[in-house]
Amino acid sequence: MTDNQYEGTVADGPRAPLGTADAQVDPLQARILLVDDDFASIRMMVRMLRSHGYTELVTATDPRDVPALCREQEFDLILLDLNMPHMDGVQLMEQLIAEFDGDLAPLLVVTAQDDHRRRLCALCAGASDYVTKPFQFDELLARAGNLIRMRMYQNAMRKRNRSLEELVRERTEELLRSRQDIREFAAHNEQVREAERTRIAREIHDELGQYLTALSLDISILEMRFCAALPALAEQVESMRKLMDRTISMVRNVASQLRPAAMNLGLEAAAEWLVSEFRSRTGVTCTLSLPARAILLDDESATAVFRILQESLTNVSRHSAARQVDVSLRVEMGYLVLQVRDDGRGFEESTIAGKNTFGLMGIRERAIILGGEARLHSVPGEGTVVTASIPCQEQNADTKHGALQGPDRLLAAKSGRRHP
Repeated sequence: MTDNQYEGTVADGPRAPLGTADAQVDPLQARILLVDDDFASIRMMVRMLRSHGYTELVTATDPRDVPALCREQEFDLILLDLNMPHMDGVQLMEQLIAEFDGDLAPLLVVTAQDDHRRRLCALCAGASDYVTKPFQFDELLARAGNLIRMRMYQNAMRKRNRSLEELVRERTEELLRSRQDIREFAAHNEQVREAERTRIAREIHDELGQYLTALSLDISILEMRFCAALPALAEQVESMRKLMDRTISMVRNVASQLRPAAMNLGLEAAAEWLVSEFRSRTGVTCTLSLPARAILLDDESATAVFRILQESLTNVSRHSAARQVDVSLRVEMGYLVLQVRDDGRGFEESTIAGKNTFGLMGIRERAIILGGEARLHSVPGEGTVVTASIPCQEQNADTKHGALQGPDRLLAAKSGRRHP
């Protein structure tokens, strides 16, 4: 560049109105980098820009220094000559774009090379605008102002986006904390409820059971003493005995629903009892597959798996119209995997989205609370599969001293006796 390549001074026309488009975006606050190997051109550009209110001006006469300057400072516009020693302007643009990509300031090429091929090459390399010498300085100011405003708007949008992303991140973390708090609260409530169920079942079994047993003995004594001599009384005593038997059976059922006695013998025995009850109640063929080795679960986890199995079988009996149900418990990679598969009518999984399927929700939440997961897969006409995975340990069956297996374990569960 040389001084005689500039046409039009400050007095050659009205100045472009700068910084009036948006009170929050003032181009005069922009930091501009001028890259030109000609010192006279640099001085002329600096003088003219400062006369129009630009104060943040940085100059470079060696294009090799530009990448370092861009790393150290953030610019709003780069005025760049093309014909420079050491590095061509197009090569410099390609290097800057490769390194800074979207963070690079707009590139305004100011050059004496008024050649269509050269102009096209610069624009394809990433130049935002192209001005050839000689030029009207007010036109250069207008083009520079437009690019600076665009850059400032982009920066303001980036800051706003970052602020929104931070807000979303905070709200997401808050939502996740709230969800975790709800899960922990639900887990606590479930523990309290199971403890209360156990207490009530024990009181029903021990206290009410004793009273009913005493009444049953009194009926037997009454029958032995008076029924032989009083036939009319015998009929009444027999009716009382039948009523007492029904009451005892009902009390046992209530206690079993609250806390099955089989749970005292472990998860496997409880699963056998539950499957047996399901067969008896529904008449549906139901198989149970248990692992060869004993499952080590704490009482909370074992109860949760039992409730998941109970809810799954309840859903089968209510909704699936299945003829065959297969239940399996197995240990895989440190997880106890419970799977309930039926051959019922099935359904489209999308049809339950957004519905209050509290049973399925309870299955999923019970598994998540214990560090596992629950999945459901269903196809219309092909049945449904519920799979729950819970962290556990596995123990060799030989090391369970005197552990009851198979039918003996189930008989013990039905009779309510505890394994020592």
